[in-house]
Parts: sequence; structure tokens; C-alpha cells
Amino acid sequence: MRYLTILLFIPFVTLAEINSVLQKELIEMEIKDQKIRNQINKIGWQNITKKLVAKKNAIDATNTVRLKAIIKKHSWLTKDLVGTEGVNAAFLIIQHSPDITFKEQMLPHLKKSYLNGEGVTGQQVALLTDRVLIAQGKKQIYGTQADVSEGQVLFSPIEDEVNVDKRREEMKMPPLDFYLKIMEKMYGIKDHPEIDLN
Repeated sequence: MRYLTILLFIPFVTLAEINSVLQKELIEMEIKDQKIRNQINKIGWQNITKKLVAKKNAIDATNTVRLKAIIKKHSWLTKDLVGTEGVNAAFLIIQHSPDITFKEQMLPHLKKSYLNGEGVTGQQVALLTDRVLIAQGKKQIYGTQADVSEGQVLFSPIEDEVNVDKRREEMKMPPLDFYLKIMEKMYGIKDHPEIDLN
């Protein structure tokens, strides 16, 4: 007599817990990043001292070294691993990193994370994309990079500027003209009562 053995394969769904220790470390790195920049904002970037520049550069360099080690160990950071707050902190550290090659290497990971809904926003991808392009001596494509000079917001050159708003819309960003108004209000160049920065 033959016995038929039926094996039931029951999938075990395990809900991965956020690595709270790693998340906390990333957020603390972000706090250091923002604290020095808030100090600079208070006195104005045009009045920045060499001491503050050195402090900011040291924080950015230290954060970069640590984030590289974290990514080497864990691969790219997702919201499942470190939560949205941790992903946002990692993005900020990359954005402010002095290492252009590192930024360029992280860009495909950010794009993939954005497309997979893993905690990265379209605006973050656009910001890093434009920074990398400008660092490579190319034109930006989303219009996220600008300087303030003599009371004017001056955008770095934009590739195919006619279609920039289409690209911005794809990344869920407001039109360039609205972004200009936000920057003008933020830097005290023009008041736009219809825009609330709070």
C-alpha cells in the first residue's frame, strides 16, 4: 500500500522590524548637519566665518565616511530598515557630502528606491540628479539648483528648459515659476503672500 505524503508549504510572513539603533544614528547625523547649517543661516551665508565653514565641512566629511560604512554593511537603506526618517537623513547626508563620486554612485539607488516606493521622494531624486550633473559640468534637468546674487535668484543652466515643468511634474514637484517664488520669499527678495512657508 502506498502512502501519499502531502507537504504543505505555508509561507511564513515575517514583518521586519525597523533597525531603531541605526535609525537613531542616522537621525543624529542629520541633526548635526542641520544644526551647523541653521547657525550659518542665522548669520547669513554671505557673513559666514572660516571657523563655521571648517566646522560644516568636518561634519559633512564625518557623516559621509560613516554613511559609506553603513551602506557597505546594509546596502541601500530602505524605509523597512530605518523608516522614512532614516531614509530622509541618509539622503540629506548624501546631498551635503563633499564626495561627488559617492553622490553619483548613490543616485541609481535613490532612483530605484523612489520607483519602488521605499521612502525616497521625487524631489530628492531631482535634487541629487541636478547636483551630480552640475558637478560634472553639465546642465541640470529639474531646475533645483540656483544661486542668489544681487537680489535675484539665478538658476544654474537647465537642459531643455522648455520642458522642465514636464520633468518636474513627473517627480511630483511644483512648476519652476512657483519654485522661484518660494525661493524669493525664503531669501526675502520678494513677498508672495499666496505662499506660506510654514
